[in-house]
Amino acid sequence: MYEKNNPLNVGDLLSWKLYEGDCFDYLPLIEDKSIDLIILDPPYNIGKDTWDKFPSHEDYLQFIEKVMIQCQRVLKDNGSLYLWHNQFPVLGDFQWLIKEKTDLIFKQLIIWNKRFESASNKGFLDGYVELSGLRNYQRMAEYCLFYTFQDDTGLKLINKDRTLYKDLRDYCLNLREFIGYSRQKMIEVLGNGRSQHFLEPLGPQWQLCTEETYNDLITYFQINQMDGFREYEDLRREYEDLRREYEDLRREYEDLRYTFNNQKTHHSVWDYEIPKKIGHITPKPLELCENIIKHSSNPNDLILIPFAGSGSEMKASENLNRNVIGIEKEPKYCQIIKDRMATAHELQLEQRKQTSLQTFKGQQTLTGPAK
Repeated sequence: MYEKNNPLNVGDLLSWKLYEGDCFDYLPLIEDKSIDLIILDPPYNIGKDTWDKFPSHEDYLQFIEKVMIQCQRVLKDNGSLYLWHNQFPVLGDFQWLIKEKTDLIFKQLIIWNKRFESASNKGFLDGYVELSGLRNYQRMAEYCLFYTFQDDTGLKLINKDRTLYKDLRDYCLNLREFIGYSRQKMIEVLGNGRSQHFLEPLGPQWQLCTEETYNDLITYFQINQMDGFREYEDLRREYEDLRREYEDLRREYEDLRYTFNNQKTHHSVWDYEIPKKIGHITPKPLELCENIIKHSSNPNDLILIPFAGSGSEMKASENLNRNVIGIEKEPKYCQIIKDRMATAHELQLEQRKQTSLQTFKGQQTLTGPAK
């Protein structure tokens, strides 16, 4: 569905919506924490076209900051964000800005490698590498920053909360003081650091030790002589009771983990050929966009593309049965996107028709024709 200067209503979304206009006119209209994945392919400020020029680098960074503030607001707590650029110093500025101005957490730097052995245009690109007058390495890549809000397991988040298991943690602190705890001493006496997590109650991996380890602490350090000493079974019952009490909280934390569907096909260097320009001078490969979407979203999730450009991310979303909102300022690019999305929609309808036909034939085979 194509909209021009109409209010954005996520609730009315029909697979995809494209909005023609400035992203700052539409981003504020998106509900808080409603987006599962954001792919940001903004102008690079390198003068590729009139839309790719800013008065200064400072103006450009202010522009990116405004975008990031809006993206942080609309992204779900378990959402992911990808941000593209082709110049490493600018990416460094992006990282500083994001660290200072948002709560997003850096996860990985992804490199889109455009020149590789099986690339059909490798010979053409080699011509740029073999120039005799070069005084620097030719850039044959673009870079993408991958961000989320967090990735701790539910159990780890609970263990990091020092208000939980408080009485047990305080007891462990008293044990440390009585023993004169040091990690090296524990290794020398007990071996393999068996009591390490138990006797470091302020750490993120704190947990109750085994009964065997607790008995060794009694044997070697006479902790049963300590004021307030507790029997192991008493500790175990309290620990297990609290674990059951915190189980709902653990599950809640688990739901906040960001989506990452490991495709087992990629590391942080991605080999994709430079795509045809199709009316846009800097499109991203469709397969690359599909790879991001497969990793960081699920079917029927909602994806936001604030700079839709040639529409590769939108078409990839449609191909993979995701809902997507695209925003694009340039009318000529909106037309390209509409044409591509119409083709994608027709293909999807044909695929559904063929699937339904195969299902019907299968049912006929099982039941026989109606009489």
